[in-house]
Amino acid sequence: MNESKILIIEDTESIRNELKDILLFEGMHVITAENGQEGIDKAKEYLPDLILCDIMMPIKDGYEVFNEIKTNSNLIFIPFLFITAQTTVENIRKGMIMGADDYITKPFNVDLLVKSIEIRLLKEAKRKQSERGKIETLQYNISSAIPHELLTPLNGILGLSNLIKDPNFKVDETEVRDLASGIFDSGNRLLNTLKKFITYTEIELLINNKESANLLNNEIINMGEHELKEQMHVIARTFSRESDLDLNIRSFKAKIPAYHFKIIMENIVDNAFKFSKNMDKVEVVVEVEDYHVNITIIDNGVGFNEVTLKEIGAFTQFERSRMEQQGLGLGLITTQKLVEFYNGKLNISKNSPKGSCVRISLILVK
Repeated sequence: MNESKILIIEDTESIRNELKDILLFEGMHVITAENGQEGIDKAKEYLPDLILCDIMMPIKDGYEVFNEIKTNSNLIFIPFLFITAQTTVENIRKGMIMGADDYITKPFNVDLLVKSIEIRLLKEAKRKQSERGKIETLQYNISSAIPHELLTPLNGILGLSNLIKDPNFKVDETEVRDLASGIFDSGNRLLNTLKKFITYTEIELLINNKESANLLNNEIINMGEHELKEQMHVIARTFSRESDLDLNIRSFKAKIPAYHFKIIMENIVDNAFKFSKNMDKVEVVVEVEDYHVNITIIDNGVGFNEVTLKEIGAFTQFERSRMEQQGLGLGLITTQKLVEFYNGKLNISKNSPKGSCVRISLILVK
């Protein structure tokens, strides 16, 4: 806490110096800026642990500073506190709706000011600790999941093919077909794993590229119901379970490119069939509201056992030891990233009496 860097953006020199003296006394490292643009520049240069920013300032006001700070990937998580003499309910509400961490009015109480800063610094420290924990978990899951998912099918391919090429191994036509089927299944599993990994990587790069992101956000899927029906039947056929598919679909257009919509639906519906049995229905329902199209996929399989979206992570699977499922767990995290990127929502819940219910909400195009 004592080494925390605090950026003060305040155009009134007396207030700026007063704030600086208070925070220096608390053992913090203080950086100051006398207008909005200088504040933005210094935030980029010093990457402070917290920003105190006035609202009424020359060149760029506090709201403009906040918006620019929060669109910078290096600065987005920095706690941001407005300091201002504007104490109307409307001004306070505007600052908080924008996403500011706090709103401190002038003249300020020193104890409350320091306490507010300390609370935000502590909260950010906990967030960083949580992120480090997620990274460590990701590293562990990668090291444990990838060898299994790549080596298991590869060993199957090598083992079965080596058996066939052995000149001393005698087999009849039926056994050859069985061995060929085993090689094909292992190869297909390996191919699917690599495809999902490539898709996940491509999407990570796309959504983190500002130019590409802007282009993608302007694309829509027309006649989404036809795309959805086609995908559902293709996936059902791969499981030889077309009779288990129950469609209740209406026409819609949504704000998402067709190929990203396809990835989302493939991931969810593939899981619905993979973790349910023959004769168990997989229901797909489309509902259109004023501003959203809601697509719900309901199955009667093993379900998620109260798992929430916060627990979804790349290379992490749900209850793998109990269900012995295949894959890296990339399907759900890829789906979540895409849905959120297009300002949609993904909700996973239990289906009664068994199975899961996945609801995808996308922005409707009228």
